[in-house]
Amino acid sequence: MENNYASTYRRIMSSTAIFGGAQALSVFVNIIRAKLVASILHSRGMGMSSVITNAANGLQQLSLLGLNVAAVPDISKAHAEDDERVLSFTVRIVRRLVLTASIIGLIATMALSPLLSQLSFETHGYTRYFMLLSVAVFFNVLGTGELAVMQGMRRYKQLAFCSLVPPLCGLLLSIPIYYIWGIDGIVPAMIVVNAIYFAVVRIMSYRDKRRKEQREHISMRTVWQRGRGIIKFGFVMTMGSLLGTLTTYALTVFITNHGCVEDVGFYQAAGVITTQYIGLLFTAMAADFFPHLSELMKTDQEEAFRLVNQQTEILVLILSPLIMLLILSAPLAIRALLTSEFLATERMVRFLGMAGIFKALCFPMDYIAYAKGDTNYIFWVESVWGCAKTFTIMALFYYFLGLNGLGYGALVTSIVDVIVCLILIPWRYGFRHSMEAIRLTLLMVLLAGACLACSFLDNLFLRYGLMTVISIVGVTISIRQLDRRLNLKAVVNRFYMKWGRRPS
Repeated sequence: MENNYASTYRRIMSSTAIFGGAQALSVFVNIIRAKLVASILHSRGMGMSSVITNAANGLQQLSLLGLNVAAVPDISKAHAEDDERVLSFTVRIVRRLVLTASIIGLIATMALSPLLSQLSFETHGYTRYFMLLSVAVFFNVLGTGELAVMQGMRRYKQLAFCSLVPPLCGLLLSIPIYYIWGIDGIVPAMIVVNAIYFAVVRIMSYRDKRRKEQREHISMRTVWQRGRGIIKFGFVMTMGSLLGTLTTYALTVFITNHGCVEDVGFYQAAGVITTQYIGLLFTAMAADFFPHLSELMKTDQEEAFRLVNQQTEILVLILSPLIMLLILSAPLAIRALLTSEFLATERMVRFLGMAGIFKALCFPMDYIAYAKGDTNYIFWVESVWGCAKTFTIMALFYYFLGLNGLGYGALVTSIVDVIVCLILIPWRYGFRHSMEAIRLTLLMVLLAGACLACSFLDNLFLRYGLMTVISIVGVTISIRQLDRRLNLKAVVNRFYMKWGRRPS
């Protein structure tokens, strides 16, 4: 039984390493890009880039209608049947739906350009930016749909490749555009990045395509009949991410209207340092965790809940030390990754980091609802309530406390999320955290909280001395707990044996 538990922990770590490694490099590329953009466009340019990017994300999700999520089970099922004809038919249905969605996104963005310009910047002077943005939306929707095809066919190495190469190519091509055109280059750079993204994803998706393939004609009526279920399910699934994007967009507009666009740039820059690498852990773990949890929910609910506890433990053990180190090194990280102009975000960065730990506690529990297909919970609790709560808290904290209030609001929001999850998830699904997960979580949260509290000390030597000690303790505990679950020595031995370099 212990070997079985260890293998589960190792599976979690293995999938996290594959996707997390690629995404870590991708985030590193994005951080370099953010630093260069901050140097070239400064806070005003970053603020405008944030507003336009959030608008693009909302339009992309609205156009795609969750096809990238809803199509995965159908493609995965066809792939598991090992019938090339069925698989090819299913993939072609999905691609037709995605192409239709991308065209709708292009037309809708062009039609709404004047309105988007007015809502975003209180002027029609930026209408041409949003008209050009329609091309970026078109390519992004196509690329995202193609990723769903690869995920359904379980081409994980290609997915990892696609998460790294497009950002790298985009960096090399977009920075010269910013340098030459300045703020006017924001949207053209987005077009270049999204076009590269689609091209790379499409090439990798067709990499194993067989030349001799029987392709029967598929009418639009057939596409609608076969794809109606995918569209219906995807519509419900996408409401959460769509409302989340719209909430972020509304928040940036609120900050712009009640403060200044520079504050949006500061908030965006702080997010680059904190939420990006937290998000990559969530994304990397979800790649294997979600399908595995969905399978167990249908066959063995007790084992599924055990998996949720194990996922919580691993996530907390990986993320908490990183958050402590971020709280400790916030000024250095800001100077290294951005510029000294963004030192005003030091306190915000620390609070956003602390909020990430509480998000990690919700992450495995939230997937129980998705694994069960509980669309009512997903829509009303995670989408409607979640977005209304987030905007209200963040807007109020910014209105009364200014820039630092965004950091305070993020922490309060994440704490409220944890409280809601701890009440509703056990009541609705019968899930309970194990005592081991509770003890471990409380310990790491207390250590991170103590590190954050020490950052307020006036004495510079005492402040950084205590933060350093707490961080070392947190890292040590994390390594020991991971070794207890994974047997790190055995993992290292297997690595050396695999490469013919057995340790003495």
